[in-house]
Parts: sequence; C-alpha cells; structure tokens
Amino acid sequence: MTNSPIVTFVVDKELDIANYFAGFNGYKHNKEIGFEQTQNDLYEKILKSTSQEEARAEVAKSIEKYYEKGDKLISIAEDINKEWSKMESEFIKKLEEVHGFPFKYDSIKGVLSSASKFGYNTGNDWFATSMFRNKFGAIDTATHELMHFMFHKYYDQVCKEKGLSENQMWDVKESFTVLLNLEFDNFRFQQDGGYTPHAKIREAIKESWLKDHDFAKALDRAIEVVKQGYTVGA
Repeated sequence: MTNSPIVTFVVDKELDIANYFAGFNGYKHNKEIGFEQTQNDLYEKILKSTSQEEARAEVAKSIEKYYEKGDKLISIAEDINKEWSKMESEFIKKLEEVHGFPFKYDSIKGVLSSASKFGYNTGNDWFATSMFRNKFGAIDTATHELMHFMFHKYYDQVCKEKGLSENQMWDVKESFTVLLNLEFDNFRFQQDGGYTPHAKIREAIKESWLKDHDFAKALDRAIEVVKQGYTVGA
C-alpha cells in the first residue's frame, strides 16, 4: 500500500459533467431493463437530446450556478480531505484484509458532484460524491465506491469465467457492498442500504461471510444465487 493520501477530494467541473453522463448511462440502462429507479428530470431531457453536444450543453448550463461559488466548493473539499485523512490508512488496510488482495490504486480523485447519482471510472481513477451532503456522507460514498474499485480489479474476470452476463456482474458487484455493514461500520456514518431487488443476493453474501469470512466463497454463493435469475438485471 502506498503512503497517504491515495484519495483526494477535488472540485472539477469537467469530472462533474462526466459523472452526470456516467449516471445517465446507468439510468438509461436501468430504464431499458425495467430496473426500479426514481425518475430523473435532467436525464429525461438528455434522452431527448439530438446530439452529445446538446446533451453536454444542457448539463453544463444546469450546474454553472454551483461553480460560481468556487471558494465554497474548495472549502467543502478541504473539510472532507481533512476528515478522510484520519481514516484512509486504516480503511484501505481493512479493505485489503476483506478482499485478500492489495489495493493497487495509487491516486484516486473523489470529485464533488452536483448530480443526484454518483458514478466512477476505474480506468481514469475517479469516483463522484455529493457536494451537498456533509463530509461524513461523502466518506460513506467513498467507502462504497472503493469497494467497487477492488471488485473490478480482482473479480471481474472471475465473474466472466463463471459465465455471468454484464447485468449479472453488476448485480453481484453492487450486492457486495453489504460487507460495508458487517466489516466497515466504524468508518461509516450510515448503513449501506443497497438496491431493493438485490435483497436476496445481499442476504446470501451476508450469510456466507458470517459463516466463513472468505470473499471467494461469498462470491461463489452470490454467483449461485444470481444465476437463479431472480433480479431484473439477470
């Protein structure tokens, strides 16, 4: 593990816009497969856009008001960074213990986003968190997203080799955040609720983890359950 800080919370309008489109792509996908979600008026406007440029302009216009208060945003980021620095080393150590692998990312940006959904990009090493929640809410989001970073690094290929579809892999990846409630509660302000359609797989992961404390075994159990095809995303 590298020295702190690995995660730095930042103000970056372009990454904020990128997060909107990460959220939009997920929103559009969920809408296509009938996955339960709250309607988002801005994403509905983007769906009706005639070009990528028009869609981007719509997003940029809608968030400009927040970047007129740049000093306040920087102050928010500084507060989150100060709080995160108190726990980063111990959190990543625990993350490595739970997964059984080292944390291979050296530098990740936690972008303050004005969106209502928060995406991430493991290729470009960023995740988004709300600029409107308190610092502890931002840290809760960070712990959730860093679980995903570990999953993609070490378990994407395992899921593919076991024959999961992209939708099933998403179901499994999202469901594993139930471990935040079992092993990371001292780092978090709130419990991780997960998605309602994932209740069965989250319970299966929880039962396996409490029995064996073995990520690979919990993954096998999750794959077994998701292959039953009970979720909308299957």
